[in-house]
Amino acid sequence: MNMHAGNEVAFRDEIADFCKKNLDPEVRRLSDLGLPVGEAALLEWQTKLVARGWGAPSWEEKWGGSGWDMRTLFIFEEEMAAHGAPLVGTFNIKMIGPILQAHGTPEQQAHYLPKALSFEHAWCQGYSEPGAGSDLASLQTRAERDGDDYIVNGTKIWTSGGHLANHMFCLVRTSREGRRQAGISFLLIDLETPGISQRPVHHFYGAHVFNQFFFDNVRVPVANRVGKENAGWDIAKSLLEHERLFSARHTEARRKLGRLERLSKDVRIHGRPAIEDPQFRDDLAKRKIELRALENATMRALERLVDDGGIGPFASVLKLRGIEVNQRLDRAIVQLLGPDALPAQAAWEDGALNAFVPDEARNAAESRYWWRGPAIAGGSQEVQRSIITKHILNL
Repeated sequence: MNMHAGNEVAFRDEIADFCKKNLDPEVRRLSDLGLPVGEAALLEWQTKLVARGWGAPSWEEKWGGSGWDMRTLFIFEEEMAAHGAPLVGTFNIKMIGPILQAHGTPEQQAHYLPKALSFEHAWCQGYSEPGAGSDLASLQTRAERDGDDYIVNGTKIWTSGGHLANHMFCLVRTSREGRRQAGISFLLIDLETPGISQRPVHHFYGAHVFNQFFFDNVRVPVANRVGKENAGWDIAKSLLEHERLFSARHTEARRKLGRLERLSKDVRIHGRPAIEDPQFRDDLAKRKIELRALENATMRALERLVDDGGIGPFASVLKLRGIEVNQRLDRAIVQLLGPDALPAQAAWEDGALNAFVPDEARNAAESRYWWRGPAIAGGSQEVQRSIITKHILNL
């Protein structure tokens, strides 16, 4: 479907009606607060989206996608965020799905794409290592050929959602000759394969998001390699473009802006609702302008993705700006809430705070802390500035 001005309003109304009829109010409440909605609820929501034909909006129709143009996709994500729909399957839908459609063999596409769409396979990303984060080309996890298999040894860290996944797309070193980037291959790994172990990596405030995986003589079929041997770096770069495009996270920022606006009607400054305070209104207007600029930039990137097949270094611009916009919104929420923002999520779970602290205060401080992580993941802010300086400014 291609979006035209005449039917945009009708499409937005269609999304709103779908959410009203199908989205559990408790799931919306948790999603609006940035809280986990649970695996069962996410699977139920994805099942409803798939039945409606919206389970993989960016995919080709032959693989169960929606076949939309970029404008339609943008409107869909914007409206889903506006109506509190949870983010679903980023690694499945926005990362490994597009990579397999672009680089996978027909056999890989036929086997993996339907399972990614249904969530029978839950994917995570195996890129970073203890000694290879922003300098990803220095990765050391090795894969040595043994007949029809690779033998994989090494470790991956900062694996978001790895404890919930059963498959990993992974970068491994298959050669040490020539440039470091030239000896890397892209493997698909079943995490139930013998020789794989995992341990949690907790945030300093206790949340379990990240993990470390260890590979001890793990056999991975050569048939699970995407692309040619030693040619995984280019695939990784295209995937990082998808990740950095997602890292703009304009839909998450849109949710936060809605939360800030709701709070402004309840929280009082000098005895009046915050929305009536001139300084707060000025700050709120700045946050709205920043978000609209980010959304427009994301739309430009999506159009470039269609026209050129990639967005190149502009992905770094989006990531850099998207992180800043989200962090400023988190800071504005915490500042408006004041002391009510201080309790950690654990303090809510026994119900003791519910009587005297607004529900909108939940997760406020933890969200602000959590957003320090995306400033590093996928390449730190300093790395993004270096890319921009070299490839856009030609300095």
